[in-house]
Amino acid sequence: MNNDRQLRKLHTAVTAQFTASAALIIFWSLYEAHLDWWAVFSISAHGIVIVFLGVLIYGFAVFRGAVGERIEAEHPLSGSVYYRFFYVLVPILGGIAVGSDYLLGAGPLEAVRGIALGTVLSAYVVWLFVDPALGMIESALPESRRLRAERLAAQRAKREALRTTKKRLLDEIRAKHREVLDGLRELIEERERELAELLAATDSNPAEGANRGALVALEIWQAGGMASLRELYTGVVERFEGDRRRWYAAVLDYWWDGVGDWKRREHDAASAA
Repeated sequence: MNNDRQLRKLHTAVTAQFTASAALIIFWSLYEAHLDWWAVFSISAHGIVIVFLGVLIYGFAVFRGAVGERIEAEHPLSGSVYYRFFYVLVPILGGIAVGSDYLLGAGPLEAVRGIALGTVLSAYVVWLFVDPALGMIESALPESRRLRAERLAAQRAKREALRTTKKRLLDEIRAKHREVLDGLRELIEERERELAELLAATDSNPAEGANRGALVALEIWQAGGMASLRELYTGVVERFEGDRRRWYAAVLDYWWDGVGDWKRREHDAASAA
């Protein structure tokens, strides 16, 4: 965790150097082309896109590139923490190396350009060529291939164990639900008869049976949930035929509206009211 924090701080500093170096290279190249100052600044404005693209590639290389995903056991060199620091420091090291050479050969002003060139070139040479090649070589080693196969097999076994556990829990829930329904079967049948009689007795004025009908629904809902309540509903309405079945179904919706998640259908509620 501490290494990751240090790498993030270092990355911020290197990003600033990388961005400044890319911008300096563009500006310097245009200036050496003997363009007027207004043309240099005008074209450099378009060069911002190039600088931005370079920074995006840099961010990918550091945070999304292969080095961030390598496991040290499978990549003993490029997966080590020391290599990660080297990987991030490459632009700075390259800038120092090339800048020192320019300083000794051409003076301080050229050294600034040397730092910029070294920063950009060393970064892309290492990130785009050296590092991928190193990763491929390590991946091809017999020990790395064996460890990778073991890791993938362990991941598959873990996923399979998780799937098996989920299936077992789901089966247990279903079995428990069936057990609850079986235990309520006698009570549901008794309440079916009671509600059928109550519906017939209050046929002309359903509001008279609303309280008792709601209490029965609440009892079954609390005992077995909505599944038991729907089973009770189906059992009651199937005791009747034709228009009477549709009418009593609407009355039950009217009585049970608000019990648990039960919502009466609007057209049935209107007819029941």
